[in-house]
Amino acid sequence: MKKIVIVGGASPRWTPRNVASMALSPSTRDAEVVLVDVAHDRAVQLADVCTRMVKRAYGVSLRVHAQAKLADALPGADVVFTVFRNGGHDSETRIDAMMKTFGSQQNCFTAGPGAAIYAAVQSKPLLDLVRLMAVHCPNAVIIHGINPLPTMVMLAVLAGHDPGRVMGHCGAMPWYRRDAARALGVDPSRVTVRVGGTNHCTFFTQILLDGQDAYPLAVRMVQERGYYDLGIWGRSTTELDLLKMTGYLVAGGHASDIYPMAHGTWTPPSAEVLATREASARIENDENFLDLLDAYANGQPSPWQPPAEADFPIPWLDALSGLGSERIFTVNRVNGGAVPNLPDWSVPDVECYIDARGVSPVQSPPLPEHLAEVARRHQTAFRLAAQACLARSRDTLIRAIQLAPFGDYMKSAPAIVAEAEKLFGKETIF
Repeated sequence: MKKIVIVGGASPRWTPRNVASMALSPSTRDAEVVLVDVAHDRAVQLADVCTRMVKRAYGVSLRVHAQAKLADALPGADVVFTVFRNGGHDSETRIDAMMKTFGSQQNCFTAGPGAAIYAAVQSKPLLDLVRLMAVHCPNAVIIHGINPLPTMVMLAVLAGHDPGRVMGHCGAMPWYRRDAARALGVDPSRVTVRVGGTNHCTFFTQILLDGQDAYPLAVRMVQERGYYDLGIWGRSTTELDLLKMTGYLVAGGHASDIYPMAHGTWTPPSAEVLATREASARIENDENFLDLLDAYANGQPSPWQPPAEADFPIPWLDALSGLGSERIFTVNRVNGGAVPNLPDWSVPDVECYIDARGVSPVQSPPLPEHLAEVARRHQTAFRLAAQACLARSRDTLIRAIQLAPFGDYMKSAPAIVAEAEKLFGKETIF
């Protein structure tokens, strides 16, 4: 990997952590990393700090710099990360408040009527990116870290990028195998899983322990505990509610995005784990975080410390380069038959084999039909939202909202779009 572009690169949370991961990874430690953001001055500052940070932490000369114009950043790129939020966090806050007036709780902007609105808000910068990539780096891989994740993957493909080179990454996905291992109380190296569904509500279709079917055992052990162990994210009973409703275990995430009636209880992790996680979160969310990072980069005392191992999705890049030991990863991408009873065009979380030849979905058992039907309905709504964004069709956006499962938006969908137009302007909500 010679050149990596991060669109939304002024993010003080995403960029330092992932630049550090690049410095730890054999395929990227000598790369050029280009940050592009509407907040260009902050991107310049962050690029300088990150360059000094990786030099001190890892002794590598990863080159990080900022470009004001996307067209100047893209030529020769091998990978393009999208981590932008058009309008910043304020966009999500405004949509969330608006949707509550229509009786909809948004959660994480993956599904539901608010996610269709958010897709419209996010669509213009994404479409501009894909069109510029067709000119400057048509063979580059796009890795999305933006919501609504399945819709954004679909939109990039509908806009013309190679489906095999568009992947979505959600922070919950690297934990799926670990979730199953915790359910069984064993080391993750002994566990193999297959999954299918919709991002934030991905069901285990297969759990193997040392190559043998362990699904019934995992279900029994979770039921006996009376909670679902999410590791550093605590304990949840939402997944037990879904197990009762569906008969299947869901991989950890934000399941109530997809099944909004499932709201169990949550218990924080142990005090020791919580203190460590909260300390890290406090540092990264501190309004003076760049100063703390800069202090570390200058060799001064700082509460911020660099990670000791590469975080996902950076190991995907090692695999694409033919390096690294792990080859099967969970990826949000075009199904292409991996889950046989979901449409080929759908974008579920699926297990994929990644190597220098590309990304190949691993065949999964079919979803139980009632789960497949819920996933199909959500995926169809995602596809309509992506088609609306591509065609800038207000009517199609209304249809996407009307189709959202588990809510009656047939009559209110036009009013939802009209209210969004007031919030963001008709030039954004077409």
